[in-house]
Amino acid sequence: MRDDAVRMLSGPNQRGWLARNTRYDPETDRLLVWNIITWKWCLATTENILELCPLCVRGFGDPDGIWKDVRSKAARQSYASRQCGDAPVHSEAKRREWLRESRRWKCLPERIEIFNIIQGRWVAVTQENLAEHYSRSYWEPIGLGRAWAEIEAGRVAEPETELTLREHAEFLAEHLFGTLRKTPETPDERISVIVEDFYSAREEQALPPPPPPPQLPTFEERLDARMPEVLEVWATSQKGHITSRLVVEGLLQYQWPLSTIHQRALAKAMRQAGWTSRRNAKTRFWVKND
Repeated sequence: MRDDAVRMLSGPNQRGWLARNTRYDPETDRLLVWNIITWKWCLATTENILELCPLCVRGFGDPDGIWKDVRSKAARQSYASRQCGDAPVHSEAKRREWLRESRRWKCLPERIEIFNIIQGRWVAVTQENLAEHYSRSYWEPIGLGRAWAEIEAGRVAEPETELTLREHAEFLAEHLFGTLRKTPETPDERISVIVEDFYSAREEQALPPPPPPPQLPTFEERLDARMPEVLEVWATSQKGHITSRLVVEGLLQYQWPLSTIHQRALAKAMRQAGWTSRRNAKTRFWVKND
């Protein structure tokens, strides 16, 4: 488990981080800092700079001085409106390492704490506030629900192994007829075992109905969750034209084709995100506005 010592980045690494994760517009004096936990560009001010720029980059000091220092370093590079910040996706091995080093269980009161990389300190987390402190780099591939289960358990869940055909047969034989060697040979004996081992039809009818399966996110909910920040990160990794079908199936994980209402909602969301529809002789696609 990691200690509370602050591990500052070296000068070149600090400048490299600021070059990748800050955008300063001299015309508006707006400083944007990429939140490496939530993967969103945020307007930085003296009030929130400590919540956006990692301690290992900014160091210690008063918020006003830190904001001016970060702004001056960000101003040394040209403003790029389409710039994206750090958004890696870590492997299962990296999640295991993170759980060993950056998750702990505390008593009095009982709570789970994880190390917030931006604030440089341990913070108490619940399922409700997990996304504010646990980097999207770790939970993006598996979802927040499974991520919380891993953090509660303190370990990565082992994948379930599938039974072979032989193992399926042994499992059924064990639960239906006892064992393979003691399988009753006559039909009457088989029926008697089944009657003893299982509920009657009336008992089954008396049981409460199973809960309905969880509802998948709607198309509108997927748009709200991934437009425009995740779209910007996803688009940089794509090759070729960004078509509506590619956005729907690749980014939103939704079935194609769309209804007319959903087509209009997608077009509106893309335009609000700063994209324009174009067309060549073969297909219609989206391009990012300059």
